[in-house]
Amino acid sequence: MSRRKKKSKEHGGHINDRENIAGAEDVRDPASTEETGIEPADAADPNESGRAASTMEAELEQLGRESAQMRDLAQRTRAEFENYRKRMERERADLVRHAGFEVVKEILPVLDNLERAIRASESSPEEQFRAGVEIIHRQLQEILTRMGLSEVESEGKPFDPHLHEAVSRVETTEHPEGTVVEVFQKGYSFKDRLVRPAMVAVAQSPPGGGASPTDQGEVVRESE
Repeated sequence: MSRRKKKSKEHGGHINDRENIAGAEDVRDPASTEETGIEPADAADPNESGRAASTMEAELEQLGRESAQMRDLAQRTRAEFENYRKRMERERADLVRHAGFEVVKEILPVLDNLERAIRASESSPEEQFRAGVEIIHRQLQEILTRMGLSEVESEGKPFDPHLHEAVSRVETTEHPEGTVVEVFQKGYSFKDRLVRPAMVAVAQSPPGGGASPTDQGEVVRESE
């Protein structure tokens, strides 16, 4: 055999070996797929993927609708609250502005009677005029009492610095020390709130007859 033919034979052998190896790689063993239970990727069901995508899109659309509804509800609630707040502010302002309306309405009849009494005083006897003024006073007192005004109990009561203002002291043995013996100006409370204290005179023991309220630690206010 010549050298050229030998080389050709060797080259042909190498080529055939490569073709055999490539062919072996392309051949699949059906048994191997059955044993492992693994199918090729291109064997997946395309309908299943489509259904999953459709479900996800439907859920996203539902979430979008719910989000829009919640946003709309929040905006309506905020608008309603803002309207309510403005309405309450207007009503409160009106209440403050007209707080004395009912009081004035109740007192107007008293004003009418006072005007009548003034006109009648020119020709009425003194006793009749006095009786008319007493009626007007009683009428006004009844109106204020209905509204919540009450007189502070003072005369004959122990001095109370929270309710009374002592403007003088009276030395006496007829009343216990620190008792209110005279009222110069009545005190009033309006619905349990003190409007003004009563201006009173307070009993004090004569010299040597006992300790004064100040000595006993009681607070007695006197006007200057």
